[in-house]
Amino acid sequence: MTAEVSVSERPLARYGVVMGVCVLAGIIAGGVSAAFGDSGPAAPAIVAGTVGLAMAIGVWACARWWRGLDEAAQEAHKWAWYWGSTFGGSLGAVALFTLAYGAEASLTADPQDLLLGGAAIIGVAQMIGYGVAWAVWWLRRR
Repeated sequence: MTAEVSVSERPLARYGVVMGVCVLAGIIAGGVSAAFGDSGPAAPAIVAGTVGLAMAIGVWACARWWRGLDEAAQEAHKWAWYWGSTFGGSLGAVALFTLAYGAEASLTADPQDLLLGGAAIIGVAQMIGYGVAWAVWWLRRR
């Protein structure tokens, strides 16, 4: 007789479920935004509503995941997000400003694309910083 292990007892599985819910919500929001994003005066409201709903689903999934963590794991994530995202965001800003300075004379992209690209650079840099800081936190305590 084998005992079934629930998802709540496997942290990587729990994290995978949360990420899956967030990715699915994002894919649906992206699809709706692509389908209705250029379709008249109601398009901004449709996109805002869809993206807002996807974000609400993501926050709900993350809140459920957070409540299932023990205190040590919560502390690791808080510390990693504070320090890692701060340093990552700072390095991302340096990269962004360096790219903007170098590309100043030859900007041919739409302002919307530049804004979204800059936001992506900062967000990715923060996530990388968070991941590094999270690993450092756990490695220092092993």
